[in-house]
Amino acid sequence: MMTPAEVVRTKLSQYLGPFTAKNAVQMVAKQSIGADAEQMTRAQVPVLIDALGPTLRTLLGKVTAEKLAADIRKELAL
Repeated sequence: MMTPAEVVRTKLSQYLGPFTAKNAVQMVAKQSIGADAEQMTRAQVPVLIDALGPTLRTLLGKVTAEKLAADIRKELAL
């Protein structure tokens, strides 16, 4: 079973590539939840998704960014 960070990275990497997804999740986790991505709990994922939102909307467009966020929430049953 994947950790919450792995789920987010896997979904993001479909759009940003694995290297950028890994770095984005790590950086935003430290900024938004004050912890390493690997320590992130399922309950903290919505905070991470909200923090990633503006960047994802800029890079992917609003519709795709919202679909990606919904996919992550669905995968983690949030």
